[in-house]
Amino acid sequence: MYGFGFSAKGIKDGIFQLFLFFYFSQVLGLDAALAGTSTVVALVFDAISDPLVGMLSDKWKSKKWGRRHPFMLASALPLGLFIYLLFLPPEGLGQMGLFWWLTIFTILVRLSLTLFLVPGMSLGAELTDDYEDRTSVTAYRIMFAALVAPFVIIFGLVFMFTPTEEMSNGLFNAEAYPKFALLCGVLITLIILFSTWATRDSIPYLPQANDTETRVTVKDIFANLALAFKMKSYRTLVLFVMTIYIAIGIGTIFIPYFTTYYFGLSEKELALLPLASAVGGIASLIFAPLMGKRLDKRQSTIIGTVFFALFFSLPFSLKLMGLFPENENPLSLYLYVSCNTVAYSFMFVTLSIANSMMADVTDEHELNTGEREEGLFFSTMSFAYKCTVGLGYFLAGILLNIIAFPKQADVADVPVETIRSLGLIGGPVLFLIYIFALFFIVSYPISRTRYQEIRAALEEKKM
Repeated sequence: MYGFGFSAKGIKDGIFQLFLFFYFSQVLGLDAALAGTSTVVALVFDAISDPLVGMLSDKWKSKKWGRRHPFMLASALPLGLFIYLLFLPPEGLGQMGLFWWLTIFTILVRLSLTLFLVPGMSLGAELTDDYEDRTSVTAYRIMFAALVAPFVIIFGLVFMFTPTEEMSNGLFNAEAYPKFALLCGVLITLIILFSTWATRDSIPYLPQANDTETRVTVKDIFANLALAFKMKSYRTLVLFVMTIYIAIGIGTIFIPYFTTYYFGLSEKELALLPLASAVGGIASLIFAPLMGKRLDKRQSTIIGTVFFALFFSLPFSLKLMGLFPENENPLSLYLYVSCNTVAYSFMFVTLSIANSMMADVTDEHELNTGEREEGLFFSTMSFAYKCTVGLGYFLAGILLNIIAFPKQADVADVPVETIRSLGLIGGPVLFLIYIFALFFIVSYPISRTRYQEIRAALEEKKM
């Protein structure tokens, strides 16, 4: 039931990744650079809201509802409502009007998500202190985020974004977006309420706040983050995750461009891609704990990163070299989906283990300071996710302008060189960014042996 709640995050990610940027840029005609800039503006608010919510939940006192559940419950209705309103801009807004509508409601959606995501991730770290079980907990969380969302997206692509005689590509159907956003908003609200309510029985067994002061200032936030960043384990893990998410952010924005213009997929064929993510999520639930048992977490993340970087970029690189089937060949679709399935499996394994590693880092922090601050630490994972995905969106907007990609263009109207540029971005460029992330994680210092020493020292302190 804990993991199921993160289906809400998966649904939100799905509509942001596949629909939001495409809707504002290609359907409504917002300049791609403005659309990318909008997410960067929202990051200013995330920079404060994520650690603020994290620290508030660390200090929150409620015997009945604990530290995390009140925030998770408070997120449900606003998150669903703001996602719906985001896709409901009034007509005639113009470029700056669309920019501000996108910016304001993106901020509200991300703030509402923070209320669920940061306390929810922190709750996962508190459910167990076992080195291996922590990977299983995070694997459930990531599996559900990957599993449920694809079926919602497939439903939208098949039944809502349908082509017409005047419109060969259903993604250009402007009327479908608000209806789909309403469906997603309702589902998100119900999922969060159900999961939060269903996990309330764990509250009496969770750590409680030991700080008598519940007030949190901006100075406190930056002071605590500066203290955390001095820890090598924290610093290397955060920089690794941030770099990974930069590439993910670029890649997700380009998904409609890659699939529609580079691989020539129809809406029904595009609906197969979310299944690759779903299968990858299930596979990660199996393989993440197995890798965590046989290898140290650092080794597992290195292996996982190499494999998902390779398989995400492989279809693009092969196509650039003329070794991939032509778009008209049915084999092209199956090879592309197969590569994505393997890539998603290893990506979710990597992210599961990375989140498990952050739980270990919070134990090291407790040993050093005597404070349990899962909220603060996982707020940086949340911010890394939103910040770097947002930066990825911004860079994607710049890249679209650099390759001079036309707005509201039919496939036949896009120049061959521009389509080739999409292949360079999807292949070599994203591969190199993913691999660069390994530069940080290779020096992560908490091995299995070191973690056991940390737990032993903590248990000795409690005696």
